[in-house]
This record gives sequence, C-alpha cells and structure tokens, in this order.
Amino acid sequence: MKKLIMVIGGTASGKTTFIKKHFADHEGVSCLNVWDYQDRAYKEAGYLESIPFGASFRCLMKANNELLQDMIEKMKDGDVVIEQTFFKAKRRIAYIDAVKEQYPDVQIVVYVMSPDDNLWESNCEKRKLGSAFINYKRQIEEDFEFPNPAEGFDAIYTVRDDKIALRMDSPLIDIVKKAREELVEESERISREENAKQKRKELLESMKTRPFWHYCEVCGKKEYLTAQEAYGSGWDYPPSSGSFGMLGQRKCGDCGIDKTLWWRITTTQKLPIVFEESLSKSELKTWRRIKEEPESLLEDEDTKVNS
Repeated sequence: MKKLIMVIGGTASGKTTFIKKHFADHEGVSCLNVWDYQDRAYKEAGYLESIPFGASFRCLMKANNELLQDMIEKMKDGDVVIEQTFFKAKRRIAYIDAVKEQYPDVQIVVYVMSPDDNLWESNCEKRKLGSAFINYKRQIEEDFEFPNPAEGFDAIYTVRDDKIALRMDSPLIDIVKKAREELVEESERISREENAKQKRKELLESMKTRPFWHYCEVCGKKEYLTAQEAYGSGWDYPPSSGSFGMLGQRKCGDCGIDKTLWWRITTTQKLPIVFEESLSKSELKTWRRIKEEPESLLEDEDTKVNS
C-alpha cells in the first residue's frame, strides 16, 4: 500500500530534522520540501528580496501546485514524505483529495511538530531568525487548524521533543465541508483576479496604438491622439514617457516640465510621495486623473462631467 506522510508545523519547528532522522535514508521514499518549490517560484518571478503580498500569494500557490504534481508523480515509485506548514485544513484537503483521486487506497499519515518554547527558540537562533520565534508561535496560536481524521488522515501524530504520540480527535465533518467551500471560493476569486489581470494587460497593450485623450496639466490643452502622434507632437505622456497610473509629467510639447506636479513633488520633497491634502484644485484633478489611468483617458472628462 502506498503511503503519503505529511510533516507539518511552523517555521523552525524541527520539520527538516525530524524527516532526516526518521525517513530520509529509507529506500523507496522520496522527501519533498515545499521551500525548494517556493524558492524557485520567487526566483522565476524575479523576486529575490522584497515581495508584494499579491505576488507572494501567487508564488506560493504555484509552489504548492508544483509540489502536489511532483508528489503524485513520485508516488508511482514508492512512498512520499512532504514537508509543509499546512496551517489550514483546506490546504491539506486539497492535497488529500488530489492524491486519493490518483491512489484511492493510499495511506495518509501526518506528523504535527509541537516543540517546546526553548527548543523552538533555539532552532530560530541557529537559523539566525532572531526574535522571529515569538511571531511564529503567535501565528500557530492564531491560524493553525489541528488536523482532524475527517480530512482523510489514517493517523495523526504530535511530535514534541522527538516524542511521537498518536492523537486522533473525533471526526468533524463540518471541517471538511467548510474547507471545500473555502477552496471553491478561493478558486473563483483567483479566476476573477486572473481575468482582470489579463484584461488590464490587454488594455495597456492597446494603449500603444489606440487614440486616447491627452491632457496638458500646465496649459490645459487636450488632444485625442495615438501615443505615436502624441510623441511626434512633443507630448510627455505614457506609454512613450513614464507609466500609466504612476506620477510623472503630463504635458504638451509647448509647456515646460517645471510647471508640472511631478516637478513640484520631486524637487520640493525628500520623498516623491503625493499628499492629496497639500495639492491645489488643479493639481488634485491631475493627480486623480493619473491614478485612474488609462481608463480616465478613454472618455473626454468634460463630457463625463456634463453628462
């Protein structure tokens, strides 16, 4: 009978050490660590240091999906051990549903790492994570949903100071129902976000060739031009100059850059941050138009106001 073993818990809770001690040298056992997949996803996306929240979520989902596919593939040849945090029941159930679809008779076992505070803090110090232990512990206390047999586990163990104890709580069917509902909602949300992202990408691409309104923030001139026509007439405007939605000069070829909002912000402040309460009425109008680009340029704003 094939076996899937999950070793789960917070960061630096001892998952890797436990796997090395109990499973790594077993013949016919593949050990997979989600961190390897996350690291690769971040690098492929071009994020080596700071990562925006939305981008981080997409990278994590990609890593999870790739780990799942590798796990299913490697189970053709033997047992698999995966190292994951798996705080939420819905994440575990997504894996369990997928693997049971391929291997209906698979045995699924989970080990929950529950180190005492001293060991956990020591692990953090060894990994040079400083005082992060407090945050990791708080995250477990606030977010961790302890595995339940109803999720599809054949055995659930806790691991504390390398002492393994069986813990099989009473099955809670509502956990599974709630988790599957959350997965459906999440899938639908991701689909909507991806569709919106694709439409946005298509819109930005179309701005290279379609005509749109160009507003000079200095003299008030407006012209309905393509980007190429505007560039030929000396306009400073995205996509030829700067980026839509980002602070930059928006002016015609007859006006100087020193009268633009961009000039005032970047030459009179230490940081190029726009504080709306400090803007004049005309500057506020320019700034709000910029923030809403490119949609704000597709319809004559005077027509919108008067309609």
